[in-house]
Amino acid sequence: MKSKIVVPVLGVALVALIGLTAKACETVQGGPVHSTEEFRDHVRATTRAGEDAYRALSPVPAKEPYASRQGSSSCVDDFGFDDTGVSRAEPIFTWDLDFASDDDYRAALASLRATWREDGRTVEKVDNGITATLDDGIRVTLHLDYYDGEPELRAEGTCMRYRHNYGDAYDYMYDDNGDGTVDEYEPPN
Repeated sequence: MKSKIVVPVLGVALVALIGLTAKACETVQGGPVHSTEEFRDHVRATTRAGEDAYRALSPVPAKEPYASRQGSSSCVDDFGFDDTGVSRAEPIFTWDLDFASDDDYRAALASLRATWREDGRTVEKVDNGITATLDDGIRVTLHLDYYDGEPELRAEGTCMRYRHNYGDAYDYMYDDNGDGTVDEYEPPN
């Protein structure tokens, strides 16, 4: 009677162990490999998250919103797991904010904190600012820049592995405005 129970339990345990091992290997490699279109969608979502936070600021910064694309030195394949044609990138966009005064910055900080809390977000304090992680893993931060002390809004997507679709060599590092396409004025000279 015991063998009738033990053998199936051992079979289930072996299958579960194989599944967990496969998942662990994928995690060590950097996660699943997505399509170029899925990565483009992630870039667009990251840009939208920053733009949404920008629009939620009150008072509104003095200049028009313009995102600057940033690179990430932490999203790399250190161990050579990526196959040919697989790239990694972590979309990061920043907006320099121009408030009339320090009081306006503090008011915008309080306004964004209230908006995020109303949306059910967990708001964390960071040095001279706040941050929240959205449902899709995008982290948005409003803080004073570490280098120049000026207000900055930052949207960071997650590090994603993606495979170039045939004939589509999308390169995030040339997509200055974060719209998911490399326009004719964006490629390097």
